[in-house]
Amino acid sequence: MKAFIAFGLLILISLLGSRFLFKRKKVFNPLYYFILSGLLYIFLGVFLGKHYLNVLSPDVLKGLYPLISFGLGWIGFLFGFQLEVKYLRRFSRKFIALSFLQFLLVFLVVGASSSFVLRWIFPSQPLSILYGLAVALGLLGTLSSPTLLNYASTRIPKKGDYYYLARFLVSVSGFWGIIGLAVISSFWHFPLLERIILGKGLILFLSLFLFAALFGFIFHFLTVKRVSEQDLFVILLSAVFFGSGAAFYFNLPPLCVCMVMGIVFSNLTKRHEKIYPLLLSSEKPFYILFLILSGALWEPRFDDKIAILVGCLLILRPLGFSLPLRALGRLLDFSFLLPYRLGLCFLSPGGIAVAFAVSLKLMYAFPLADTFVSVALLAIIITEFISPWTMKISLFALESER
Repeated sequence: MKAFIAFGLLILISLLGSRFLFKRKKVFNPLYYFILSGLLYIFLGVFLGKHYLNVLSPDVLKGLYPLISFGLGWIGFLFGFQLEVKYLRRFSRKFIALSFLQFLLVFLVVGASSSFVLRWIFPSQPLSILYGLAVALGLLGTLSSPTLLNYASTRIPKKGDYYYLARFLVSVSGFWGIIGLAVISSFWHFPLLERIILGKGLILFLSLFLFAALFGFIFHFLTVKRVSEQDLFVILLSAVFFGSGAAFYFNLPPLCVCMVMGIVFSNLTKRHEKIYPLLLSSEKPFYILFLILSGALWEPRFDDKIAILVGCLLILRPLGFSLPLRALGRLLDFSFLLPYRLGLCFLSPGGIAVAFAVSLKLMYAFPLADTFVSVALLAIIITEFISPWTMKISLFALESER
């Protein structure tokens, strides 16, 4: 009965909150943006969780795990649906190469540094767990969200090369990070934390993509005929429910499975003009619902070890995004200069990073998983608050100078 009450309360909050989320105003204020970004709902989830009101108690949350998996799947599907080949072909191949090299360098900088820090502050933990967490922190550091750029776009005086490059990079950067999540979920899986079996990892990795691609095709086939918008929306919801539920059952990340489904479906369908409005209209309430449940899952704590790891992320991410840009621009022979400060406009992690952290929490039940979630959410919240300032320093200034 308590689960039904909690579910009804969540639906009510998400419907009311979606009326005020992501509304564009003329004021570009960091505090105002932070409120509209939706991350405050994480704190509401903490307040509704076991430490305060206990509406979302551990037993209730366990019953709502399918809903959390659906939230992960919905975020993955929305992200994958935007990766249409027609859209990507509008940009130079140099842009794709830059996005991958940028991902690789940030991953190496954050991951390698985190491995040393983790071994220093957790000397008694098995190395397999510490290296796995270092990889997870490295992948988390690569994730950027287009939400801030969307919010800031009307305030950029001249949209030139820097803007379109940034637009492309934040749109595809999550792809590499989510693929990385698929890798660690395949090769660092179930209780096999002491040793990695290559054969089983490859089977899981390939199965994830084949399964997702197959069902992306099946649900595309269901929409080939002209169906009403209501039927189309039901089919899309069913696709995400099925994909995320099956992924959760096999302990695979719904974020990855549904992203692949979204990519396949987007590149097969010809009904984008009807599907995009349906996805956008449902995005806000589902996102709020997911953020509240993420907050309830969080075991908030803050100590010196968490402070060190959060500090590492806050320092290493800007360095990884900024310092290599000029060298990468020369390597790829860009026609315009890529200054260091352009990297500061990629710091907003957004909901895709929250989904990444929650995915790891659901897949792996070991003590340091809660530490990882605390580090991830604290770093995301702090970075999301300061990223409008870094956007002003980087993209606003660069475009006004051109």
